[in-house]
Amino acid sequence: MALTFGYRVAALLLATTGITTEIRADDGTRKPSASGATEHIVVRGQQPYAAQAQLHTATAAMGPLGPMPILTTPMSVTVIPQDLLINKQIRTLNDALRELPSVQVRDQQGLEVSRPQSLGFQGTIAQNTRLDGLNIIGTTAVPVENLESVQVLNGVGGALYGPETPAGVFNYILKRPTETRLARLVGSYAGNGLFTSEADLGGRIGWLGYRLDVVHGEGESYVRGSTANRTLGSGALDIHLDPATVIQINGSHYEDSGYGLPGSIVYDGSSTSATNHSTVLPPAPDPTRRGLGQPGAGTNLVTDTGLLKLIHDFGPDWRFEMGGLYQDAQRNLYGITNTLTDDRGDMTVTKNFTAVPHFTVGSNEASLNGHVRLFGLRNDLTLATSGFINDQYNYRNSIAVTLGRSSLADPVIFPAVARPPTGGQYLAGQLRQQSVIEGDTLHIDPHWAIQAVFSESFLRSQSFNAKDATTSRFSTDGAFSPTVSGIWTPTAKVTAYVTYASSVEQSDQAPSNARNASAFLAPYHDEMVQAGVKYAPLSRLLLTADLFRMTRPYATTPASGIFQVVGEQRDQGAEMFAQGEVLSSLSVLGGVTYIDARLRNSGNPATSGKLIVGVPQWKSDVTLDWHPAMLRGLALTATVHYESDRAATDTNNSFAPAYATLDLGARYATHVANHPLIARLGAMNVFDKHYYSSIADGSIVGSPGADTAYLAAPATVLASLEVDF
Repeated sequence: MALTFGYRVAALLLATTGITTEIRADDGTRKPSASGATEHIVVRGQQPYAAQAQLHTATAAMGPLGPMPILTTPMSVTVIPQDLLINKQIRTLNDALRELPSVQVRDQQGLEVSRPQSLGFQGTIAQNTRLDGLNIIGTTAVPVENLESVQVLNGVGGALYGPETPAGVFNYILKRPTETRLARLVGSYAGNGLFTSEADLGGRIGWLGYRLDVVHGEGESYVRGSTANRTLGSGALDIHLDPATVIQINGSHYEDSGYGLPGSIVYDGSSTSATNHSTVLPPAPDPTRRGLGQPGAGTNLVTDTGLLKLIHDFGPDWRFEMGGLYQDAQRNLYGITNTLTDDRGDMTVTKNFTAVPHFTVGSNEASLNGHVRLFGLRNDLTLATSGFINDQYNYRNSIAVTLGRSSLADPVIFPAVARPPTGGQYLAGQLRQQSVIEGDTLHIDPHWAIQAVFSESFLRSQSFNAKDATTSRFSTDGAFSPTVSGIWTPTAKVTAYVTYASSVEQSDQAPSNARNASAFLAPYHDEMVQAGVKYAPLSRLLLTADLFRMTRPYATTPASGIFQVVGEQRDQGAEMFAQGEVLSSLSVLGGVTYIDARLRNSGNPATSGKLIVGVPQWKSDVTLDWHPAMLRGLALTATVHYESDRAATDTNNSFAPAYATLDLGARYATHVANHPLIARLGAMNVFDKHYYSSIADGSIVGSPGADTAYLAAPATVLASLEVDF
């Protein structure tokens, strides 16, 4: 009796603190209750957050089609789950995306100012990036701490999402309120002295669910004298109007700044500058060396986002969703450009960028999904719309300032220079697009299905000069994007598919030196053929492989002086990916991708048929997480990143060398004073490999211009301590 009472008291104490475990008698037997009945008291225990590294993801949000099983989705889809983000202590979206073998990050104006790209194609400002399915600005900082996962569609997605480049769809999924109380406090350290604290709180009070994430970090980054500062305030509410209807509200303020870190290295610009005669990419210097950046030079990105959704389930067969988002992205770009003037490493150093300092986007989506039977066959139907308005603001005056001359071998720290007056901002461009989307997956029998998704898109664009005069205007109605797939599921564990997709894309704008300066070309039509197999040998392990061929029109200004389409970028290759639990104690995420990306029919014999700048032919990223029960809370992680050499110029006369890096990590999970506690220790780029994280050509369409390279971070130690209450 006393022993049973003791078990009950222990269970009550653990339940009130939120700690979960399993309570049994020492001999594992069941004890009789006072009534003589057999009683077995089990209190299921709460593990420290992400302690078991659940890397398997069963479903992904497929835009208007709604949540779909990845196994039966006839497209290449990869997901970075929250457990990987947490256990690898990833703090930037760029670092997260580099965990995927089919994805690259194209850096542009420094810290966090980048464009993600998939399968060798570059993304746009707002068309390829989404937050919970709604378009956002892709060239500003996105916080990782308030994300549940990062989901990537590799390939052409215009039929599902509206006009976009073939760079894929990057959908960042926000954390949602939790059904039970959550309270996490995390303190972390990185680099030379960058300290970050985070509070992650969640729960539900009756019909109201809540989630609050607050982050602040500041200190010195990996260059002596550099500074970094990150502040996030993010909130989410779920208002349950009834069991079938929920209103989701999200809001966030994020500020991310970094000063004193290495600037870009610009080379091969002889075609655009009489004083620039560099032709090749130099070996990557030590990124910690002072003078590659300048004190007080860097970026300060301030992003405010608000999102609202209404979701209603009409029973088991029909679902309705509608939502809207507004985002304001202020980009204070005061970074450094190191422009090489010869192949000896001499350079001119410039501070401040003339790139767009301010974006806004208002996006919308609505979808109705359901199942009906027609003529005895099941149809999964979709009717949806998606679109956005993107405004771009420029400074009236250039703020770029030349600091002086330096060299890679002996970089110089220059005296501080005041920022020139901006003259204020003006609306420089506006892009509007709206698409109507229809879809049907026809199940012919339990093993065969045909999926067809179509979109009709309406595009409007215009640009203005600093005097507020309209310089160009373009519109088109009913631009058509189809995707058609054949799906074969011979067993519940295997899916094979063939998909054809054609996507409308907003065309390029003629440069200022063309006879048709500022004119927009007719919308591009990108194409893709993809054939793949997906296999789930275990319930929580998915293996995928596919072949692909994709094309995008290529425009330039030939001898006629008229900017026009003259060829195409053609990427073809293969992907292999594994995600989930190989064993109960071993999880995996990663794979390998082969891409042959070439410029065809460019009109220039020096570039036609050559490899696309910055795209490796081989890329592999694999993470293993080992967490056996016998280690009693101790787990180990290892990640290998590999990229083959990358073309550094359009003429392929210079290449960035191949590189491989290793990340290692360990964590220990336990309970202290009845509270879950987990300590994490990691090291990125363990062997301190010096390499370029990003190589970009001078223009998305390969027009003559200087190429740009950004250095990767050096070896970095990461440590954190988390307590859950």
